[in-house]
Amino acid sequence: MAPKQTGFLYVVATPIGNPRDITLRAIDVLGEVEAVLCESQGETQKLLKQIGVTAKVWPLYKDLSDTPYQSILKGIKEGKSFALVSDAGTPGISDPGSGLVRVVREAGLPVVPVPGASALSALLSVSGFQTNPTLFLGFLSEKPSKKRKELEEAQKTEGLVVFYESVHKLPRLYPLLQELFADTEIMVGRELTKPYEEIKLYPNPEALVSAPPMAKGEFVFLLNHRKKTLKGISESSDT
Repeated sequence: MAPKQTGFLYVVATPIGNPRDITLRAIDVLGEVEAVLCESQGETQKLLKQIGVTAKVWPLYKDLSDTPYQSILKGIKEGKSFALVSDAGTPGISDPGSGLVRVVREAGLPVVPVPGASALSALLSVSGFQTNPTLFLGFLSEKPSKKRKELEEAQKTEGLVVFYESVHKLPRLYPLLQELFADTEIMVGRELTKPYEEIKLYPNPEALVSAPPMAKGEFVFLLNHRKKTLKGISESSDT
């Protein structure tokens, strides 16, 4: 007798702002799984309603037991599939969910990516910069001393440096950029893919401080930290 087919954990990217950025494959998966495992139940239910999907929604943060996610592991072993989503973007990339993925992988069960929107790739794609190498820091630390250390370490890397930042942390960030990346080009993406999206390129942090983007929403910062910056379209990768 052939062994029973196990289910899957699908890691599903959701829109970061524009609801039409969800993929057809993501809609199919979300409509077929046993349950959608989410960061925020309200946000996920709103998304499912927008795309016409009816599904059970289980918030992950409620599973705080010593042996987390056992009901999910049991379901996958029985042939049931689940979809992991975050409030926006790709789960596990500066979003909750990596713990569940690790537990499922350690159990030898299949994890399947369903790619889509990501603020990281969105800003890189419109930068015009050569993206190899790129250092991604995720969200910088809330602790001032640790934030400084993170940026000091990034300063040692020649290439692109990308990180996310919340609006209320900008007053502490700008002086650090002026001090540590004084001659570095900076691209800022604010509220990417939304109707009031803002993408601005600054020659240096001083220019950023002089004419900053509106202090509202979510931000992605891209620092073009190269010793030599090629101008125009002549900058290209080897691929």
